[in-house]
Amino acid sequence: MNGVIDRCPTGIVGFDKLCDGGFVRNSDNLIVGGPGSGKSTFLLQFLWNGATMFGENGLYCSFEPDIVDTLGDSMAHDWDFAKLSEEGKIKFMRFAPQTSIEELKAELTKMISKNDIRRICFDPVSVLALSLSDRGKIRQTIFDLSSLMKRLRVTTVFADESLEGEMNWTNGDEWTKTDILRFLSDSVSIFYESPIAGVGDRSIRIAKMRRTAHEREAVGMTITDKGVEVLGKRGELVNNKEERDRDVHFDMIPKVVRRPVAQENIAIVPVRAAPIEPRVVAPVVRASSDERVSVRSNSLEKEPRSVYASSSVVT
Repeated sequence: MNGVIDRCPTGIVGFDKLCDGGFVRNSDNLIVGGPGSGKSTFLLQFLWNGATMFGENGLYCSFEPDIVDTLGDSMAHDWDFAKLSEEGKIKFMRFAPQTSIEELKAELTKMISKNDIRRICFDPVSVLALSLSDRGKIRQTIFDLSSLMKRLRVTTVFADESLEGEMNWTNGDEWTKTDILRFLSDSVSIFYESPIAGVGDRSIRIAKMRRTAHEREAVGMTITDKGVEVLGKRGELVNNKEERDRDVHFDMIPKVVRRPVAQENIAIVPVRAAPIEPRVVAPVVRASSDERVSVRSNSLEKEPRSVYASSSVVT
């Protein structure tokens, strides 16, 4: 071992230069920002570049019912996800918010192992914890999911929304789900809807990235027909020559007719109904006026019955 950290390059113009070549391989990474800040575009671009530039299969997981709309937005860029999904290079899954963590882990394990998935995105991940009010359970759920991804050796990007792209820096039991995600993730990148110092039309800041020397200040960002492009502080592409040289790769790709991803290529995981637990009916004592007692033995029933006991005299 030479001590060099293995990287998972995003292939996103300018971003990899900010963080020493990309995400740490097999790490879990959080991107957070308000609506319209570019999170979903970043996720799809991360998967697209992985499949087309680095030969790594990807999986996009959504907990929202409008996954088709999200994928439709990708048609604004030069990304033919329909073709990649048909070739098995990119998979799509939609989970109901009520999906248990055990069921989620089982379905993900099957999908990742069967399709040699190396990159995975969750959007938005906080939906997983909507039904949980206890901070400890929320933390355990997110930790279990993150640990599974590391064991399966995939590089993970979680997306979550937060007002104005910032997180709620609260304490104790007031911590938000995003706060918990922030502490458990290997990296946190904050997306802003407004530019920095007039550079670009949006901005981005890497708040933390473990085992990485990274840019700590916010820099300009824009979204073009090629996706997210991270800019320098004066509006120049980070490491201009390197990134522009790589853009030749995009220019050499023949233009294709963009098609929506077919419904049959989106795996929708239904929520399995919980099994009906049999209930033990307690012994019921029926007493008459002459103290005669009859006792019904314990039995297992799927539905409780209405049982009446009375001490009144029946004539």
